[in-house]
Amino acid sequence: MRFGYILFCLLSLINVAAAQQKNVPGQAAVRVVAKPYGDSVVLRWAPTTGLAWEALNHSGYLIERLELHPGADPLKQLLTSVPLKPKTLEQFKQLFAPGNLYAATAAQCLYGKNAAGHIRPGVPGVADQADVLTSRYAFTLQVCDFDPQVASAAALRYVDKQVKPGGVYIYRIYPAAALTMKVDTGIIIVKDSAALTRTTPVLSAVLGRDRTAELHWSRSQPDFYTAYDIERSEDGQHFIKLNNKPFISPKPDPAMVQRDSIQARMYLLLEQQMVFMDSLPQNYHTYHYRIRGINPFGEWSDYSATLTIQGRDLTPPPAPVLQNPKYVTGRSIRLSWKQPAGAPDLKGYYVTRAHTITGPFITLTDKLLSPGINTYTDDSAFIHGSNYYIIAAIDTAGNISSSFAGMGIVPDTTPPAPPVGLAGTIDKQGHVRLHWNRNKEEDAAGYKVYFANNPRDYYSQVTGVAVADTTYTDSITLETLSKDIWYKIAAVDENGNHSRFSAAVKLRRPDIVPPVPPLASKVYVDTAGVQIVFIASSSPDAARYIIYRKTEKSGWEQVAAMPHIPGKDTLHFTDRQLKPLVAYTYCAETIDEDSLHSAKSSPVNAMIKTLPLWPAITTLQVKYNDKTGVATLQWQHHDQGSYFYVLYRAKEGQPLVRFASAAGDAAAFADALGKGVNGNVRYAIQVMYSDGRGAGAVSTPVVVK
Repeated sequence: MRFGYILFCLLSLINVAAAQQKNVPGQAAVRVVAKPYGDSVVLRWAPTTGLAWEALNHSGYLIERLELHPGADPLKQLLTSVPLKPKTLEQFKQLFAPGNLYAATAAQCLYGKNAAGHIRPGVPGVADQADVLTSRYAFTLQVCDFDPQVASAAALRYVDKQVKPGGVYIYRIYPAAALTMKVDTGIIIVKDSAALTRTTPVLSAVLGRDRTAELHWSRSQPDFYTAYDIERSEDGQHFIKLNNKPFISPKPDPAMVQRDSIQARMYLLLEQQMVFMDSLPQNYHTYHYRIRGINPFGEWSDYSATLTIQGRDLTPPPAPVLQNPKYVTGRSIRLSWKQPAGAPDLKGYYVTRAHTITGPFITLTDKLLSPGINTYTDDSAFIHGSNYYIIAAIDTAGNISSSFAGMGIVPDTTPPAPPVGLAGTIDKQGHVRLHWNRNKEEDAAGYKVYFANNPRDYYSQVTGVAVADTTYTDSITLETLSKDIWYKIAAVDENGNHSRFSAAVKLRRPDIVPPVPPLASKVYVDTAGVQIVFIASSSPDAARYIIYRKTEKSGWEQVAAMPHIPGKDTLHFTDRQLKPLVAYTYCAETIDEDSLHSAKSSPVNAMIKTLPLWPAITTLQVKYNDKTGVATLQWQHHDQGSYFYVLYRAKEGQPLVRFASAAGDAAAFADALGKGVNGNVRYAIQVMYSDGRGAGAVSTPVVVK
């Protein structure tokens, strides 16, 4: 029959189920459960909303029974000749004694006038009225679970005594009159049989705390119980009830999960378990606990199995008050403390020490110091850094309380060694990355970084506080005339002692500023070529120069590279690979030590306007044949490029005149002079360059032989 009991789990949780239902107006039903006893069947029911409950209190209920027989039509019978309604207030007073709390609660919820106090005016008052109705409805259902007679008086219980053992019945419970809202009929099928065996709840655990017992039992039990009695005994035989009224442990508010982790854990416990807290008369005494439950028919179960527990002292003694630790000598630090009053069960003290305030703390005392001792001398204190002390007080139950940490220091005036291995780099964004070797001293706490733009200058501190790592990144400007920067570091120990500076490391700033170009100051042009005098670059990091040349038909081409000579104000450039009558343009640029190129200098122009005179041919020979009257000229000349020859002839007493020409690849020429020519004829030769290089000088005349 447990399938119908689940209804009353909702009825017992005040305001929860009803509050959810009130947001769905017009939807309600009658939920019914039944229990057979062999000679009767008991029906219990309740509407699912407060509005339906109030409406049915006025209309009343009708109960209809169908008796089932195999092979025959059901026998239908209306059990209530008149609608079943709650007893009047006067009838309540006659039926129940004045001290019946459950009857008084039901009567107050049904007929009381002061239940609707503190109703706000206007629209908020509608919500207040709904809350009042929900509370009256929920309280009525609850007390009906605890007292069957109150349930009958409230028209929520009916006993059918006109049943047959083994009979099968269908019961229908529905409103006796039409309502303004829809209320579904409650239906249940029952087979009458002897009363079921009494059930027993299971008490899961009892936890012993400081003069407190905490009882846990599952919300899921062998039977459905709407409330419980909790009993305690000191001897296991004689029990006393701890609750005046049936105990209910409501389910927790789901909002607890959202608040914090502790409340979330509490929610998970209360979601599954009922919890009852009991104050114990004394610790370390055995107590026995048991529970029993009541079902919706007002029947109490048998008692659960008994669990025993002892409370135990969980209250620590007052925390000791540690005075300021005092240095004595060597590695000795003296401690003293005071113990506040209120520690009658104090057993003694432990002294602990750590290198940092966060620990870990180690125990210095092998044995517990007696309660009468309040001083201790630590003869093995840390000589590097701080010593943190905590005094732990322990009582006879093993509870511990600790003082606040106090700090003691062994004076240290020995600085660490200067750091070694300092090195670094600077990138083109001005980021300086330094690194060095870690000091070997135990109390080395960190390092301070210093810089200077000149090794003879004062070194300024870069780090505001000591850095614990062995690397450091600094940011500097690169747009400065100082090409180099120097760094030093100093080690600092835990007592603030500074080492001497490390050896300085020199770092060169990457050059991002191009050098100044040279400036052409003078230009000399002659038949041999062009000479240009440049004023040297004013950049201190100038390393070399590149000279460029171009014509109207060609772009810039490098024609020379020259080193920068420190201390020399000018540089001279000569270009002899030129053609006459061709316009040339020159410029130069500076390259610094970081291979940055300057802009090109202002261009200058030059042109050789006279053709150069090349050396004369010296290999000319002339032979004359008397028989033929022909003079044969022969010569040797080899040069690159394009050229030809001009031949000169002069007769006695006359100047040389051109009389013929020969191709550049010719090496001889025949001149028909005629017979009878004597030595009064002279010949000469001249090379003419057709590629613009000029001409050679006229050779020395050769006399005909």
